[in-house]
Amino acid sequence: MAELVRRHEEHHPPLDEARAHAEARATAGDFEARVLRRAGALGAAAGWREAIVRWQGRARLVLVLAFALAFVFGFGAAAGALGDGARPVNVIWTLGGLLGVHLLSLALWLASLMLQGRAQGDALHHGGLLGRAWLAVTGWLDRSREAADLPLALGGLLGGGRTAAWGVGAANHALWFGALAGATLGVLALLATRRYGFVWETTILPADTFVALSAALGALPGVLGFPVPDAATVLASGDAPMLDEAGRRAWAGWLVGAMTIYGVLPRLALALLCFWLWRRATAAIVLDLGRPGYARLRPLLMPDSERIGVRDPEPAAMPHPQRHATVAHGDGGAVAVAIELGDDLAWPHALAAGRGDAADAAPAWEDGGRLDSREQRRGARARFAAHPPVRLVVAVDARQTPDRGSLGLIAELADHAQATRVWLAGIDAAAEQAGRLRQWREGLAGIGLDEAAALMDAGAACGWLERGDEAR
Repeated sequence: MAELVRRHEEHHPPLDEARAHAEARATAGDFEARVLRRAGALGAAAGWREAIVRWQGRARLVLVLAFALAFVFGFGAAAGALGDGARPVNVIWTLGGLLGVHLLSLALWLASLMLQGRAQGDALHHGGLLGRAWLAVTGWLDRSREAADLPLALGGLLGGGRTAAWGVGAANHALWFGALAGATLGVLALLATRRYGFVWETTILPADTFVALSAALGALPGVLGFPVPDAATVLASGDAPMLDEAGRRAWAGWLVGAMTIYGVLPRLALALLCFWLWRRATAAIVLDLGRPGYARLRPLLMPDSERIGVRDPEPAAMPHPQRHATVAHGDGGAVAVAIELGDDLAWPHALAAGRGDAADAAPAWEDGGRLDSREQRRGARARFAAHPPVRLVVAVDARQTPDRGSLGLIAELADHAQATRVWLAGIDAAAEQAGRLRQWREGLAGIGLDEAAALMDAGAACGWLERGDEAR
């Protein structure tokens, strides 16, 4: 889903939906987990999730139907190779006709797999002819707008390593297994219901060649218990069709054994192996987060600071700053911190600008930084507890409605300072008209900070930090 969204956004305007971003940022985990969460939300809204489900269902259905069709074709190939029994069966031509294309296809697949590391292009082209045909038919069955980019997205996601080759190869070998199983069962069924004579023919080769060939091909089947014709039977079959009962059974067992050992079992083993490698490789897939489509999401999904907002139920009474004996004489100097300032209020430059012509000179107060994240707030509380500031200015965005979280944090910080002031930054006519100034003053009064503790401009905040109450 994430790869599908990335490809879409590379050719269309970004799908920057605030709700999807909010869901992603609320997800616990790293950047990749948030990208996946965002893609899931966008995919559900755009209909891509349903398209993927439909594509998977059609892929499975096409694979089942193709397997059944391959089985029928294999059975038909066996009937064509053996005939109706009116003519003797040439064992070499029959075995070559039933296994030749399979062995050629297997050799091409192995060569493609070995050369894949040097090849450039779509990784889905390394899975075998039948496997690629399966993907093509699946894509043809669903040509909706939502599913148009699914094959490309799949190829882009599986492009690294041999993941695609394992997946398409598993389907390819499964279809070949179906065809060879059908052919083997067809041969067995025809041998059980018809009478065949067996012969080999040559014009220029000596008879010993066929004796050695039949012995070599029958070695592995013989180990597993399949009948294998002896040298006398092979030589007799070259002079005339083998009609002897024992000879016919030996040739029939040799033919079925060769089909099973050199056709059915290798394809079954390769299908299971490729499927296992496919599952293992897909479980280890990670997004290429260095791609531009993902890199642009990092500041949106992993911001340096976030507005925490209100998460807890409203307390029965807001906390009031308590003046402990430990902060009667602060040793932390003058400190200024900021809580959830707007992006247009750069910190600490917005406060330093209140010094006028002396803005470029080193300030007489310490910048305590922005306190937007939990870690930043926890660190500030611990620092102030160890070294209480003599004077503390807390800058807030007065255009925002004061919430319990911000007021509670101001109260906690004031508890660890000898004197505290709150700079209502960004106040403008619109904010005053909306009653924000009144709300802030009421909120500060509710935590024990009177109207004098609220400073309206940066100059007053800087003056108080540097000279205390003498700045009035």
